Amino acid sequence: MSIDRVEASAPGKLVLSGEYAVLAGGKALVAAVDRRVSCSVERRNQGDWSFKSEGYFFESTHTVDGLFNELPDGDPARFVARLASTTALPQHVAVTIDSSPFYLGKEKLGIGSSAAVTVALGHAIAALEGQQTDIEKLYQVHRNLQHGVGSGLDIAAAYHGGITLFQNGQATTHGIDSTVHYGFSFSGESTQTPHMIARFNKWCGETPPASLVNLISAANDVAEASLNARAFMSCMNDYIQAFVELDEEAQIGIFGPAHQTAMGLAERHGVLYKPCGAGGGDMGVAFSTDDQALTRFQRSVEEQGLNVIQLEITDDGVQVRAGH
Repeated sequence: MSIDRVEASAPGKLVLSGEYAVLAGGKALVAAVDRRVSCSVERRNQGDWSFKSEGYFFESTHTVDGLFNELPDGDPARFVARLASTTALPQHVAVTIDSSPFYLGKEKLGIGSSAAVTVALGHAIAALEGQQTDIEKLYQVHRNLQHGVGSGLDIAAAYHGGITLFQNGQATTHGIDSTVHYGFSFSGESTQTPHMIARFNKWCGETPPASLVNLISAANDVAEASLNARAFMSCMNDYIQAFVELDEEAQIGIFGPAHQTAMGLAERHGVLYKPCGAGGGDMGVAFSTDDQALTRFQRSVEEQGLNVIQLEITDDGVQVRAGH
């Protein structure tokens, strides 16, 4: 009996450490967070393939053959041809995608919505075909959709859930000492991650500059120290300093105005703060072994007009439910 409807969901992600370093072979810690993209794929008796997305608003209709044409970057239909395991797709299908939990108003939070859509929709389409998808294919598809930019760590987080140590395309389950408290905030502005990475790649050249070598070393130290709170906080402090130095040298703009404000407040309250991921805008994370200090920092952040976003690290990766 063929499967008629599949629902799938996948979590967002935030990079705890190792951004940019991971692009040059360093270790990154990435956490899946409890905001999820939801997708449904349903066979119908008539009509073409229809696409409707919320959060990122888009509607389109295509014949099954039209799915394999060159489609606009904004059309979620372009995922299908790359994700399908065969060209023998059903003729009549309705696809809905909801990424609204990844937005604050009209601003994208920067927690990996495109990766979560890739993972959830990839699993949904495969299940509709009676197939399974693997993470290597998802890495390839997402990298292609991102025009060859990115490490794949956001795919790993959406696929596996929890905290992942990611290096050179390999993901392993990891963790952080439970006495390390964390809190997330939003800068108020969305960032175009591929643009930031393009600036980094242009600066980087073929021989890693000394500040990048330092960042990689510091990122590796954070990953290796993460199960000991005191060592983790010490190594994270070193990593943040190396991160600042790299940005000052490379002039990428990672530490945008909102992140600089948050860093000043973090220093005042005795907590550590850094941008998550590409930086510029998007999200930041604060760490402390003192929960009260973290609360005071977050209160100060809100007083400065930044947004504290309630997120928890979740163990749940991609989830799929199929029905007849």
